[in-house]
Amino acid sequence: KKSFQGPFRACHDIVKPHDFYRNCLSDLCLSDGARSILCQVLETYAATCRKRGAMVHDWRTPSGC
Repeated sequence: KKSFQGPFRACHDIVKPHDFYRNCLSDLCLSDGARSILCQVLETYAATCRKRGAMVHDWRTPSGC
């Protein structure tokens, strides 16, 4: 089993990142890579993780949000 690093590592088993990732890619393409879109998707994923009881580490610093 692959072990994830990064701020969302505790959440991947609880909230699968695949759909968030796919939606994020599509939104980023449509917006010419706007960082605000990336930050919005990460914020939504972080909130979903916390709602389901997963620990989320600081994601804003590494992502520049």
